[in-house]
Amino acid sequence: MGKGRNKNKIRHRGDHLRFAGIILFNLVALCIVLFPFYWLITASLKPDKYIITRTFYPYPPEVTFDHFVTVFTFGNLLQIFMNSVKVSLLTVIFSLIAIVPAAYALGVLKPKGSRFISRFILSLQMLPGILLVIPLYMTLQKLGLINTHMSLIISYTTFTIPFCFLMLGSYYSALPKELFESARMDGCNSFQALLKIALPLTLPGMMTTASYSFLQAWNDFLYANTFTSTQKARTLTVEVIRLVGTWGNKWGDLAAGATVTVIPVIVVFLLANKYIISGLTAGAVKG
Repeated sequence: MGKGRNKNKIRHRGDHLRFAGIILFNLVALCIVLFPFYWLITASLKPDKYIITRTFYPYPPEVTFDHFVTVFTFGNLLQIFMNSVKVSLLTVIFSLIAIVPAAYALGVLKPKGSRFISRFILSLQMLPGILLVIPLYMTLQKLGLINTHMSLIISYTTFTIPFCFLMLGSYYSALPKELFESARMDGCNSFQALLKIALPLTLPGMMTTASYSFLQAWNDFLYANTFTSTQKARTLTVEVIRLVGTWGNKWGDLAAGATVTVIPVIVVFLLANKYIISGLTAGAVKG
């Protein structure tokens, strides 16, 4: 009996040490991940003399908002910020308008050729975005859309639709068929079943696709830098890069501009975190 108790104590002690090691490892990894964001925010609040120095300051010795005033006043960052908001939100709306009925049709109605269409869309997801730059530029130029927000919205929609369609399509496929059969018996057509049954049940999936579309549009640099060249049409990712000078970098202004760019991404993740997790796992297991 005594030996058995000692073995249990050793086992429990080992479990506690393993659990403590896992927690310690996660804390270290979390600090490594969060440190760049911490440095970015603190650098945006420091005077220039404390940014580039041999002395490490874990927190700003002096707090100043001059860098934010500079980028918003002289850099006209407020207009650029609103450009990014406009482009990102319209990308989300256009993507959902295209994705929701298509995913519903292939996931629930399943017409002939639905499997081929799904595989074809999957193959589109494998294409890198840079392959579309030249054909998109030529098409948008012929349409007279270069240096407009519509050029960015169309471009972002082209590469957000495939992934969002596959994700939302798997979500629709996981819905019980009995729900739609009962709806048909009650006199609902396909469109009414979509509005009354599919959309409420797939809200987490829609939030996930909307968040993905928003973040892809917000963080893009390649298309925004290629299709826009005027301040009226530029977005934040392009404008912040312009803060990098030829003869030297204004690190405080650059940190302030990068902070303004990063904050909406963090806010979206915090607000949609629950929907993103449930949306990513909802269609993973199907009977």
